[in-house]
Amino acid sequence: MNQGLGFRDTIADPSLAGLYDHWRRLVEKLGRLPRRSEIDPIDLPRALLPGMMVIEREETGRFLCRLAGTRLREIMGFEPTGRYVDEIMSPIASDLRMSMYTQALNEKRAVFCRMRFAVPGKEFVACDRLYVPALGDETGVPTVLFGAQLHLMASDVVGQPDERGVYSISCDSPVTV
Repeated sequence: MNQGLGFRDTIADPSLAGLYDHWRRLVEKLGRLPRRSEIDPIDLPRALLPGMMVIEREETGRFLCRLAGTRLREIMGFEPTGRYVDEIMSPIASDLRMSMYTQALNEKRAVFCRMRFAVPGKEFVACDRLYVPALGDETGVPTVLFGAQLHLMASDVVGQPDERGVYSISCDSPVTV
């Protein structure tokens, strides 16, 4: 079985699948990861945009939230744009996110995760997240992640998460060019 096709089948939501399909078409067309500027939000499913984020790995290795959609700001209760991931989350949550970001960037592959996370004033929120890597416009190395999340109803979630709040993590085949 083609691992890439199997990975695509794990993404049930049409908006998240639309991000993945658009990214994969760009990879095939360009013969490499797309640059940040080559991923145009106008080409993405409109329903996805409020849950989008752009995360950038700086030379120090820290991850900066460059952009967060309105739904993310509403759920988090604050504006994460311009802030570092390790400043806006607990150490356990930020370590988990940063390990997924690092895997996506270093291995040049999309990462899909179903997880739960704490939200101020609520017990937990479950979501599906997809991260796709892109090249920095100036550096030409993988430093930018386009991410999106879809918040789930309790009835959509089956099973129990692990101690980190993760139900499942799946990885696409690496981009090799």
